Amino acid sequence: MRIKVKNLLVTVSKSFRDDLRLNPFKISDIKFENSRVRLIAIKSIPKISIGDEQLGPVDENKYFEARYWVAEELVKNGFAKIVSGEDKLEMVDIQKAQIVETIQSPRHVASLPKNFYARLRKFLKNLRNESLSNPDKKAEFQKALQLAMDIVTSRINKILILSSIREKDESILKNLTFEERFLFERVYEEVNRWRNSVFDF
Repeated sequence: MRIKVKNLLVTVSKSFRDDLRLNPFKISDIKFENSRVRLIAIKSIPKISIGDEQLGPVDENKYFEARYWVAEELVKNGFAKIVSGEDKLEMVDIQKAQIVETIQSPRHVASLPKNFYARLRKFLKNLRNESLSNPDKKAEFQKALQLAMDIVTSRINKILILSSIREKDESILKNLTFEERFLFERVYEEVNRWRNSVFDF
């Protein structure tokens, strides 16, 4: 059995490093793709060598773990099914996150599911691709996109408020995701630099 190999060897150019440094979503995507998920074998899987890793053999109906990008290929080829429940978002997960976020106070950021942005981006990308060949999916994509925009806009507004406060309060910031904390730190630094400049006379 052959599996398309990706994410194992990356030629890290300066532009690629700079892109990672400035784009926390790409970092999250890579981490998510390489995180381990639990699967069940739908049929027997022979021993597979993937870079320095070995997978299998796995008997039918047996549970096992693999990196997410490997799991995707196994699922696509009909060998396994992901059972961990943390591999993807559904529309209901996005709706729930949007409702919870909108009922919070302006300074309170609700917690989001694990790997939320990586899973959200993958969900939206897949739904957009499906909508290109299936008109029935277009309305679903637009709805999901609007919900996602509501969540992002609400959380950005809260980050802007929190970044204007002189003293960081970790009890408030603890619910920020990795990507949001990246934004917060940059804005916080700029706001404080600007504030200090006002009184530098």
